[in-house]
Amino acid sequence: MENKVLNYVEYLKNEKGISVNTEMAYRRDLMKLVRFLESQEVRDIEKLTVTNLNSYMLYMEKQGLTNTTISRNVASIKGFFQYLKRQGMIGEDVSETLVSPKIERHAPKSASKEDVKKVLAVPTGKTPKLLRDKAMIELLYSTGIMVEELVSLKIEDINMELGYLQCHFDGNQNAYPLDRQSQKAMRAYLKNGRDKLLKGTESDVLFPNISGKKMSRQGFWKILKGYAAKAGIKGTITPSMLRHS
Repeated sequence: MENKVLNYVEYLKNEKGISVNTEMAYRRDLMKLVRFLESQEVRDIEKLTVTNLNSYMLYMEKQGLTNTTISRNVASIKGFFQYLKRQGMIGEDVSETLVSPKIERHAPKSASKEDVKKVLAVPTGKTPKLLRDKAMIELLYSTGIMVEELVSLKIEDINMELGYLQCHFDGNQNAYPLDRQSQKAMRAYLKNGRDKLLKGTESDVLFPNISGKKMSRQGFWKILKGYAAKAGIKGTITPSMLRHS
């Protein structure tokens, strides 16, 4: 059963172009299911029953997992069994009857307009790093894209002539218009920042780190946290809060 999970994850990576984080989540969720089934002496996927899956649902609830986590697991399981059926490995999809628990939706937290202005006012110098940081924060605030999308941007994703940004992430493609402030910050960065950060190396990364390589989302979070502290903001401003502002 474990090999079938690994084959499914490999299929998602090669055919669906899922991100590394999504790949890890699918593998983690499904391997937990496999371990549970093995503890119940169920090792043949064709002998798996609806009762086995319902027992796993109860097991997750007893483990104290949130409804959001359980729902994600249900989605992973359903996708896995749909794949197995398409491949002719099972005759019946026993996951069809699984129902995800209801998830209470909360409005995402956002930063105040005043705090955003304070943060944007901090990186105002002419060094390559300051120009890059200014452009990244302006872009995140202007477009509302996720930080994972921001750090994954390539140089060809930005169109300064038409003033828009194109994102390719998790198999999706979206275009976002750039406002005047983000365009101004991007022009300054592309003119005097990016090439100096790359230090003569070839790269298609739009926002390289100081080593000229792709920046991590944790790296950008630390940058934003530092500017928030310099701006004298009490509390925390996360990339998620900024994009929802």
